[in-house]
Amino acid sequence: MQKLSLTKRPAKIGKSVNTRTEMHGKDEVPGQDIPLFGIVLNVEELCAVTDEETAGTGFFKMDGDQYVPRILALDPQTLGHKFANATVKLSGGGLPVTTYKNAKIKGIVLEPQTGGMTLMSCTLQVNPDNGDPSAQQLINAKISVTIKAELEEEEEEDPELPLDHQGSAGDGESVPLEGLMPTNPDVEETRMSRTGRKIQASAKKAGRKK
Repeated sequence: MQKLSLTKRPAKIGKSVNTRTEMHGKDEVPGQDIPLFGIVLNVEELCAVTDEETAGTGFFKMDGDQYVPRILALDPQTLGHKFANATVKLSGGGLPVTTYKNAKIKGIVLEPQTGGMTLMSCTLQVNPDNGDPSAQQLINAKISVTIKAELEEEEEEDPELPLDHQGSAGDGESVPLEGLMPTNPDVEETRMSRTGRKIQASAKKAGRKK
């Protein structure tokens, strides 16, 4: 699993910090969405954030004796993935040293800069403890940030089945569905896979349309 490790560096918190309430089981837990801007990444860190070993050559090219953005007209790039299980430490800016655990990092936007560095902005999703800075304290603060996180795994979706399982066999003849139906629904249905139940339901639906 791809891991992200950013050592201590400057960042700025945005002008709006969203507060919310999350349900952790039956418990209500406070949450904050903290926008971070101006985090500078080197090429190695860029590859880690994008989970792409060739990100450096994709973002930059040589111009004379320095690296420049490969496509100057390209807008800042938003990543589709997130990082989870993050430990994030904020300090400076008049704030107490604060460490958030089990945080998430989403909404990552990357903007390549002349010289081969990349500016990153993102939203940090945290569950603050008692004594952690309030949203009002965080707004517009110029801070230092340290991040350790891992790429969030995407949940696998069940494959979608077509509504009509009538295929062709030979010269356009319909494939019989009887073999797909359990002979004793009271017993066999509990043994059927999720896919099998979808096939059975679709078969019944097709039969009612005849």
